[in-house]
Formats: sequence, structure tokens, C-alpha cells
Amino acid sequence: MMQIKPHWIKSPGWLHAVVPQSVREELLFSMQTRGKDARSTLRGHLKEEYSLPITKEISVFTQLLAYQYIQEFGLHPSMGIQEEFEKKNPDFKLGQLWVNYQSKHDFNPAHIHTGAFSFAIWVKIPYDYRKEQEIYPKVNGNETAAFYFTYNSPLGGQDSHHINLDSGWEWSMVFFPARMYHGVNPFYTSDEQRISISGNVYVVDR
Repeated sequence: MMQIKPHWIKSPGWLHAVVPQSVREELLFSMQTRGKDARSTLRGHLKEEYSLPITKEISVFTQLLAYQYIQEFGLHPSMGIQEEFEKKNPDFKLGQLWVNYQSKHDFNPAHIHTGAFSFAIWVKIPYDYRKEQEIYPKVNGNETAAFYFTYNSPLGGQDSHHINLDSGWEWSMVFFPARMYHGVNPFYTSDEQRISISGNVYVVDR
């Protein structure tokens, strides 16, 4: 049984989903063959990012999440897909998929994606965020190693929402509008790589 939980920020929010076993197995199989170097099309300050094939289980799962997102949060003007979604027979389709191998000190600056929705799936997180936060123990608002969203506040300013990642997030994912700014802060306490999978979902005609 799939586990999907909505998380409101201010509008719109994001979905937290546990990746089904069939999707995990498919993605792990795809990762066995290294795809094309994807860094030239991505913002991550990472040495290793590779494309993955668009396969059945992940395609069906992300399509389901796109409809689940609209059911939970509605269709917001800031998402920029109203005109496309008003087509006679709109549907959602996974159009890009890649794997990120993040090493110590690597980071992904705040950025947006193309398409209607984007997501991040964490495959391996090799540290405890509590140990990460001990690197800078006296700072106000320790955000080391966090995944974060930034968004406009009700007062017209900018706010942020941070997710402290550790091994408990492995094979969980966040699913959100592609135009929502997001990024990944560096980690410091492990020499292993943090592995994640990301992709973009587009509006298409049926």
C-alpha cells in the first residue's frame, strides 16, 4: 500500500511519499548502467550526475502523484500550467530522470525546473543530521545538509522550509511544483556519497 502525505507550506505545498517496492527495484536496476553525463543541463555543483531511462513503474507512480498533488493542493497560478491543463484531454508524463551522486562539500544552489512537477528521491543518506549540526553548534538556525524550499510569504517577502535528511529518509521522496525554488546544502561528516534521483513531469495531450 502506497504511503502519501501532503505537507502545506503557504501555498502551494509538497507531497511526501514512500517509494513503492516495485519502483525501487526498477530504479536500482536502471542505476546499474551509467547513463549520459547530465551536469550540463543541471544546476548542481556535483561531480557526478547521470541520466536514467524513463521506465514503466516510475512513470506510472509520478503520474499518480501529479494528480494526487492537484487533489490535495489545487491548481495554483504560480505553477504556470493552467493554459496547458485547460486542454481538452490533458495528462501528465515523466519526461526527464537522472541520478545525483553528491560528495562531501558538494551542494545544489536554489533553482527551479522545467515542466509541471519535479521530485527528489533519496536512495542513500550516509550521515546523521544531528552530527552534521554539530559542525556549527553556535549558529542560529542550523541548516547543514538540509534539502530546502524557498517561497513567497504572505507579506510579500521570501521564506524557507528545511528538511533535515538522514537515513530515515532513504526511499522517501518529495514531489512539488517545478517552479518552486529548492536546493540542497552540503554535508561534512561522511566520505560516502549521498545518492538521490530527480525528475520532471510535464503536461501532455492524452
